[in-house]
Amino acid sequence: MTLDGKQHPTQREWHGAHHFWCYRPNAFRWDGERIAGINFYPLASQMRKWMDRSGDLPVVTDADRQKSGGYKNPYTFNGVALVLLLSRVINAFHEYATMSSPDHDSMDAEVERLRLYNELLLYSARVCEVVIKQLLHCTQFPEARYRRMALGALLESPCPSCKRENGNVPHTVSMVGTLAHPFRLCLEFEHCAMDHMDLVNKLRNSQAAHSEIQALNIRSVQESKDQLLKDGTEVMTSFHHMLWHLEKLEGHMFSDLAEKGDSITMLRLNGLPPEERNYRLIPGERFVFGSDADRR
Repeated sequence: MTLDGKQHPTQREWHGAHHFWCYRPNAFRWDGERIAGINFYPLASQMRKWMDRSGDLPVVTDADRQKSGGYKNPYTFNGVALVLLLSRVINAFHEYATMSSPDHDSMDAEVERLRLYNELLLYSARVCEVVIKQLLHCTQFPEARYRRMALGALLESPCPSCKRENGNVPHTVSMVGTLAHPFRLCLEFEHCAMDHMDLVNKLRNSQAAHSEIQALNIRSVQESKDQLLKDGTEVMTSFHHMLWHLEKLEGHMFSDLAEKGDSITMLRLNGLPPEERNYRLIPGERFVFGSDADRR
């Protein structure tokens, strides 16, 4: 908290290492041997556009999972549900904070303020988590590595391969920085986006998770509404900024996979047999079949 009474992200140094990674076949949606599309939905992009009133939110249901060529990324389905839930919370927050509630007394208004503010914090952090995990699902990292990670651990956590030996502390790894690194986005993430994610995560952990919550502060209905509008707007402003960075990462990965998918499709159409389609897809690098990188 700063002197102006607003929450601002703390500038900190992020030391998490960035691991080398490749895409796995599940980065694509498949219809038999044919690539049908990319196996993630640009959730951050669509959520930001919806918040800017320039786009609609996606609807991907469990029925789509059964379709040939449909999404098989579990975090796509989780993410679609979460962004739709958050959109309802944002609408409810804005409506309650800006419109009159003649049937509510001071206690009603304060409880509603706490409920809506908590839901904004919880769902904004969860949406960030699922956006990151949806992209990680397209990499060769085993899901057990990140499945149970909360947002803070995705930003920076101890390397699971390092054991404490002779009292040494294992180095840290950033899964977010690791995703951003091949596209030369890691610096802007570490100097901006991750600070905003860290702020939302700390607010969630200190005010809206586990047993922690703000205390009731019974005052007039309008005072509770004014605080809700102020606090909720600050959280959503930080969240919107995070989405802008995550949208860039989604866009780079989507374009990268689309180019690689076109090259793989051409190899298939030109008669490359299935037994030779063991590709090594390195993010951010042009795919050339038969190159030294592909043979490694």
